[in-house]
This record gives sequence, C-alpha cells and structure tokens, in this order.
Amino acid sequence: MNTFFYRATITLIILFSNLKGNSQTPLAFSMAQAQEYAFQNNYDLKNSSTDVVIAQKLVRQNTAIGLPQINGGIDYTDFLALPTSLIPGEFIGQPGTVIPIQFGQKYNVTLKGTVTQLVYSGQYLVGLQTAKAFQEVVKQQNVKDKMDVRDLVALNYLGVLMYQEQTKIIDTIYKVTSKMVDELSAALKLGLVEDIDVEQLELNKADLEAIMINTNTSLDLSISRLKFTMGLKENQQILLTDSLPYFVNSLARDYLMNQPFDYTKNIEYTVLKKREYQVFMQYKLSKTAYQPSLMAFLGVSGNAQRDEWNFFNDKYPWYGTANWGLSLTIPIWSSGSRKYSVDQAYLNFQKMKVNDEKLRTALDLQVATVKNDFNNAFLVYLNRQKGLEVSTKIYVKTIIKYKEGVAGSTDLNQKYNQFLQSEKDYLLAMFNVLSLKVQLARLLENV
Repeated sequence: MNTFFYRATITLIILFSNLKGNSQTPLAFSMAQAQEYAFQNNYDLKNSSTDVVIAQKLVRQNTAIGLPQINGGIDYTDFLALPTSLIPGEFIGQPGTVIPIQFGQKYNVTLKGTVTQLVYSGQYLVGLQTAKAFQEVVKQQNVKDKMDVRDLVALNYLGVLMYQEQTKIIDTIYKVTSKMVDELSAALKLGLVEDIDVEQLELNKADLEAIMINTNTSLDLSISRLKFTMGLKENQQILLTDSLPYFVNSLARDYLMNQPFDYTKNIEYTVLKKREYQVFMQYKLSKTAYQPSLMAFLGVSGNAQRDEWNFFNDKYPWYGTANWGLSLTIPIWSSGSRKYSVDQAYLNFQKMKVNDEKLRTALDLQVATVKNDFNNAFLVYLNRQKGLEVSTKIYVKTIIKYKEGVAGSTDLNQKYNQFLQSEKDYLLAMFNVLSLKVQLARLLENV
C-alpha cells in the first residue's frame, strides 16, 4: 500500500511539472527592458562580444611573441646499417687505396632544449601596437552593434504597438458596424428598410473582418521579428507594457530640434577614427620591415650512443653540451618587395583620410535632413490625428443617418473609405515620426 502511494505521488508530481512547463507565462517588457534583454541574448551581439574577447586574446598572443620561448625535443635513430666512411690506405700501410670503415653505434638518442628571447624587433613592437589598435576597433564596433540592436528593438517594438493600435481602432468601428447590421436586419424583417440598406453595411462589415485578419497576421509577424531581435524563442509569449501614446508624449521635439551636433562624438565617426588609426599603424608596421632584429638563444642537449638498448641504465654515460649566442637578422635587398608593401599601406592610409572627410560631410547632411524630416513628420502626425478623429465621427454619424434613411448607400460607402484611409494615414504618420525620432536621437547621441 505504501509502495502504491509512493508511485502515485511521484506520478502526480511529474504530471504537475509537465503542466507547469507547458503553461507558459508571458514575459512582460517595456521598451527599455526589451533592449536590455537583447543586449544579453541577441544573436549578433553574442558574436560581437565574442569578437572583443578574440581581439583580447590576439593582443596577448602577440605580446607572448616577445617573451621567452622554450622548446624541447628528442631525436632517436636506429641504424639498420651503420654509415660507412672512407679513409686513405696510408693510415694502415696500404698507400694508393681507400679503406671503408663503419663508425658509430646502432642506437642513438639526443635530448635537447632551447630557450630563445627576442632582444629587439621593430616589427614586434609596432605589431603589438597594431594589435592593440585592432582591439580598440573591435571594442568600438561592439558599442555600435549594441546601438544598432537597441534601435532595431525600438523600431520593432513600435511596429508591434502600431498594429495593436490598428487592431483597437478597427475593432471599435467593427463593433459599431455590427450593431447597426443587427438593428437594420431586425428592421428589414419588419419591412422598414430595403435589402440594399442591410447589404451595404454587411459588405462594410465583411471588409472590416478582412482588414482585421490582415492586421492580426501583420501583428504576429511583427511580434516574431521583435522576439528574434531580442533573442527570444518563437514559442515564448511576450507582453508589451509601453504604449504608443507614451512614446508620442515623450517625443521631445523641441529638445531634439535644438540639440547641437558634434560629429567627433558620433558613433559612426568614432569607429572610423579607430579604423583610421589601425590603418596608420599597419603603415608603420610595413616600414619596420627595413629594420634589423636581434634574437638571443640558449641551448642544452644530451646524447647517448649504444650498441644495445640500455639508455636507462645509469652505468653507461650521457654526453652533454650547452651553448648560447645571438642571432642578428639584417634586411638588405628584397627586389622592391618591402617598398611596394609600404606604398600600399600608405595609400590605404590616404584613403582613410578621404573617408574621414566624406563621413563628416555626410553626417552633417544627414543630421540636417533627418531634423527636417522629423519636424515635418511631427506636423503631419498632428494633422493625421485630427483627421482620424473627424473621419471616425463622420462615419459613425453617417451610419446613424443611413439607418434613419437620411443618408444613401453611396454616401455611407464614401465615408467608410474615408475613415479607412484616415486610419491608415494616422498610423503611418505616427510610426514615421517615432522612427525618425529614433534615427535623430541616434545621430545626436554622444559616445
């Protein structure tokens, strides 16, 4: 009985755990929380962070080249036939002849170790600086990648909110239209209205249902894009806690329009300057090919020769040797190879200077353009907002007049299409001004 109770309890615990795992609780995110989550889980940012670590390892690898290097080795030789040497016959009283003689033992082992230390190398010193310059480029690129992901999350977040807002607006009109269809259908049964009156509203209702289906599909796709950007799994449910009015109310239009632009603190320009310095260091590195390098070394070795395999027998001797020295390498003639390498590096550095001027000019133009677009988009948004309010009121009033027989089907259909266009223009205007704010804030942001 106790065994049965124990098994039943375990079974219930497992079933409850499975049910708990399947009933997934939606994760709630404000935009700031969604961006912070993406910083830790976005696929591209994970690789970008790994690139920073790789660059750090590269600097340490290049640093280690200038530190002592220790290598060891073992040489083992088993002579299947001993080497033969020829000696003059005069040595043994046979002038005019040569005598073949075999020297050596069958088994030979040599143990050796070498310590080397780089004393001076221009290529090493400048190469280490170049590696550090590359590391700075990667770090700055990682900052830019984070800003890219942050802004992409913001745009996708706003896209989800836009479709949610569209769903609310369409749903409100759909309820009004459905109610009027029910009322006119009841009036039709009493003979108070004609078939065409009901059919016109039913047509509008069906059109609204189709719009709702398309909007919900677009909403699902925009949520999927947001989750992908954040690094969430597709099956994870999310809940957005911010609203479009919140972002509209925090546009900070006057502040953004009056904020000065400093291109030296723009992320695009700072990344370019890091790359420019890296290319300059590569130019300096190419010139070090003309410089000599000095290496110090210390070597020790032990050799044993045996006619039998008894290397571990301490009765038989090992013969040791040791040496140290310096090795100086002096570049003399490369048939122009080093010169052309330096020329290429110099030309690449000149190209970076041109890119520097080009980016500064482009950033000034971009800021002016986006500021102008942002200001115009804000004014258009205010206009579209008022237009939606008016068109919604007109459409609702026209439905009532249509029910009372004061307005005709042509007038109703016209006001319906007018409402749909106003709703579309309003949402696009809202998304446009918010997305332009993201762009402008990014351009004016100091790093």
